[in-house]
Amino acid sequence: MPAEATGRRMYYGWVLVWALGITTVVSYGTTQYLFQVLVVPIQHDFGWSRAQISGAYSLTFVSAGLIGLVSGRIVDRRGARLLMALGSAVAGLALIGLSQVHQLWQLYGLWSGCIAIANALTFYPTTFIVITNWFVRRRGSALALLTLLGGLASPIFIPLAGVLVPRLGWRETVVVFGLVQLLVALPIHLLAVRRRPEDMGLLPDGEPGGAVEPEPIRGAVMGEAARGLPFWTLTISAALGGLAHAVLLTHQVAYMIGRGYDPVFAASAAGLLGVASLPGRYIINRVSERISPQSLLAVCCVVQAAGVALLALASSAVILWAFVVAYGIGFGAVSPLRASTMADQFGRRAFGAITATQGLPVAIAAAIGPVVAGAMYDRLHGYELALWLTSGAFVLAALATWLTPRPPPGSPSSLPEPVPTVA
Repeated sequence: MPAEATGRRMYYGWVLVWALGITTVVSYGTTQYLFQVLVVPIQHDFGWSRAQISGAYSLTFVSAGLIGLVSGRIVDRRGARLLMALGSAVAGLALIGLSQVHQLWQLYGLWSGCIAIANALTFYPTTFIVITNWFVRRRGSALALLTLLGGLASPIFIPLAGVLVPRLGWRETVVVFGLVQLLVALPIHLLAVRRRPEDMGLLPDGEPGGAVEPEPIRGAVMGEAARGLPFWTLTISAALGGLAHAVLLTHQVAYMIGRGYDPVFAASAAGLLGVASLPGRYIINRVSERISPQSLLAVCCVVQAAGVALLALASSAVILWAFVVAYGIGFGAVSPLRASTMADQFGRRAFGAITATQGLPVAIAAAIGPVVAGAMYDRLHGYELALWLTSGAFVLAALATWLTPRPPPGSPSSLPEPVPTVA
């Protein structure tokens, strides 16, 4: 842990990293990673098509993206504490309500409506705003630790869901997961989250300097960002990556079951993606403090493409495990690297507004992926074509990232933060 072990009190930013790491495990594990385990039992109970079921998950991305346009700006101005607490409460109640679903519109209302609100308020787009404001020089290390902890969501919750669903039933399982949201994530969000170090008389990264008076935060505003090519090329890259990753999140367990693997084994393999992602989450993002995170991001997108290609060829368990390792390493590093790349390009002045605006087209693309893949399955009775197109999307995402102009040395976002006046 990169705590300041020099006799000074630990910088509160690291407390935030650990707190948000725990809530990230719960937020992602009980919603995003859960859905893929529910696809087959829900289809078995109701007879709905894969495309219909996937649609509820897909619309969540669009709903969350629209909500993020507002929430990102609120977090910039007011902080994330109350919004994140609200998100956890909504998620818990929605999951409990999901246990009473009997109609398709009820599934859509709870998942695409209520859980979308929760995801917009508690997922990485919000936690990255908080961490980006608390760290500048040590941002890579902070994001590495945050996502290292968050990477435990899938190895904990996907196998757990894979065990609970056949033993308790999928309805009882979502109740259990709803209670985890209410009893774990909600109180942590309410008690631990703070907006910026300057609000507590501190400096970013825990730099010495005593109590400080607020100074202007460096970086571009939304209008300035939107007028530049980097915003659009990085948005295209994020949209393609979001589309491709959403296909896997929704269909990988169902695909493995269709290839003849036991459902519990399939859920366990998907959960192990989180374990495989841990080295990428920590090591690669620590390296990003010395090597351009933008270059590392492009490389990781290529690694994801290779992993999906292996999944499409997974005729044996050996190839399936190769997919787990390759894709896990790539996807584990991508989210924090993308956040670091955006912060390097645009600074932290309006980071929430800029990333939220980018998030809407990303959300629309992510919504398209699972529905198209589900429709391909319904028509072709297999996922192979969808997986090859997914691999190609990751390649294009890497290309868009690589072609993005680097921030010039004199740009506001590339300059060091001013040293605030000591009070």
